Amino acid sequence: MVDFQKRDRNDIYNIPLLGFLFKNKFFIKGLQISVLALFVYAILFGILFPTNEENIFTTAVFWSLFWPLFVVVTLSTFGRVFCGICPHGFIGKYITRFGLKKKMPKALENPLIGVLLLVLGFWLVYYIYPQAYKTPIAAAIFFLVLTLLALIFFYIYKDMSYCKSICPIGTLMRGFGKISFTTLGTYEHSCRDCKTFECATACSYNLKPFTFDKRSSMTDCTLCMDCSQACEAVSFKLVPPSQSLLKKFQIHKAEVWAFILITAAITITMSFHHALGRVAIADEFIWSKLGMWISEKVAIPGIDYIGFSALFFAMLSTLSLVYAGMFIASKVLKEDFSKVFYTLGYAFAPLFIIGGLSHTYEFFFLEHYGDIANGFMQGFGIAGEEVQALATRKDAWTKIFSVMNHIAVLWAFIIMYKRVNFFEASKIAKTLAFVSASFLIFFYLGLNVYKGYAFKTYGAKKSGHSHGMANTQKFQSVALKDATLLQIGDAKMSGVVCGMNLPMFYKTNHSATLNKELRQYCSIHCLAEDLGKGLALENIQVVDVESLKFIDAKKAFYVVGSRQKGTMSETSKYAFEKLPHAKSFAKKYGGEIMGFNEALLLAKKDFTKK
Repeated sequence: MVDFQKRDRNDIYNIPLLGFLFKNKFFIKGLQISVLALFVYAILFGILFPTNEENIFTTAVFWSLFWPLFVVVTLSTFGRVFCGICPHGFIGKYITRFGLKKKMPKALENPLIGVLLLVLGFWLVYYIYPQAYKTPIAAAIFFLVLTLLALIFFYIYKDMSYCKSICPIGTLMRGFGKISFTTLGTYEHSCRDCKTFECATACSYNLKPFTFDKRSSMTDCTLCMDCSQACEAVSFKLVPPSQSLLKKFQIHKAEVWAFILITAAITITMSFHHALGRVAIADEFIWSKLGMWISEKVAIPGIDYIGFSALFFAMLSTLSLVYAGMFIASKVLKEDFSKVFYTLGYAFAPLFIIGGLSHTYEFFFLEHYGDIANGFMQGFGIAGEEVQALATRKDAWTKIFSVMNHIAVLWAFIIMYKRVNFFEASKIAKTLAFVSASFLIFFYLGLNVYKGYAFKTYGAKKSGHSHGMANTQKFQSVALKDATLLQIGDAKMSGVVCGMNLPMFYKTNHSATLNKELRQYCSIHCLAEDLGKGLALENIQVVDVESLKFIDAKKAFYVVGSRQKGTMSETSKYAFEKLPHAKSFAKKYGGEIMGFNEALLLAKKDFTKK
């Protein structure tokens, strides 16, 4: 054991304030207990106050504080320090001491399990049903279930196996932590004659910190700092960003898959769904068209079909580009595909973790700051006025954070260049391999350039796009509070003919009375079907797209055949109370302006085609 160590200038433990924050055992223990208390309190608060109307604290803690700030920001700077204060890991260290200490079965000893749990158990659910985790009770139950799962694994298995294989963000943190500008290791000259190995004995993960430098890898280290408190020879140094990725080290396949799958599930999907979903031509994108087509076939309220479709196309695009690029690279380098795939795949790491900072920083000013402040005021009963967001989307200066996307691209290219040079090949072969293996990086760059072009050329979608709100994905859709539902009874939200969700197709809704009973239709198509049956419908009305109010259909101006998707028909038909509004719509989306009778005649032709 070393009691005194002369430290290098870049050793964080040698920097007064940072040394205190990362090494002082009393501060670290206090921080771990505080985070655990906040975690437990947020879960209990979510159970006691389950709705968004009475509780904004729980969702603020989990979705505004822990994930974007504690995880994304720290991971790209100091590394996986969040793991060092994670409530699960903190509790697990004590539980595993008294547990069964069994070795985890090989079937479960696969770090890819945690990545798949994150992609399938969280992001897939999020894109299909956006509200799944957004209510306080849902967030509380989600983290309560994860906690119980973690406690069971900690009790049964030794060496903190849950963190290494099952934790949804464990492998993600391990892989993306390599981007940071810190590394934990030891002073070799001080360890040379060591026979007691206190640093290894203190590690709950059964790791050997004195081997980290030689291996150019910290393996499963969570930066809990237990080893540094056990021996002074442990160092925590500031190094050039991504230093380990520019060297050869033992490849961890699950890390590469984490880079690829998380980039697809978060970075690319959000660009498709959230960013481009706010462009005026959002409904023209292939994922939007597929999502709307599915929604017409299977109309289940609350399901975000466009979100699912965007995830599908993001995964398809990402995997296709990666496999195609790596296949070409393996051929020109004359190397095994698997070796090329996993060696060069590390270059994708910056695309999410550095590129993600753009979204994180922007939304801190747009949403998270206000959410966190107001949430904590509510959760701890602090009196005061509601805290407003620091910026709005109209503030052009927030776009400065988009530079992080370009830094991510440059960073990825640098790593790719360095790692391509690990192979023995001609300069021409290496150049071709660099280009082909970088297909995903070029796609990411092109996607960010296109987003700026699309907003500049077509403008923002007037109906807006609320993060994760399924009812605003389709042009026809409105929030339930904005829809006028005329029918009564249990079926008031369903079209009287087809049973489709009325708010989801509200901008094409029609209504009529039959024997003084109100009937509401999803579209003029279903109205035409009733009229075709010979029903004596009276007082036919249609929703004005501009005001969202019902107006006399026979006085309305219909824009027929626009680029906006229709309802129950290949030819769209949208109605307006005022002619200038109809002309403006037709100018933007195309289509022909006509009256009700002409539009109805076209709707009736849908039935003659069958």
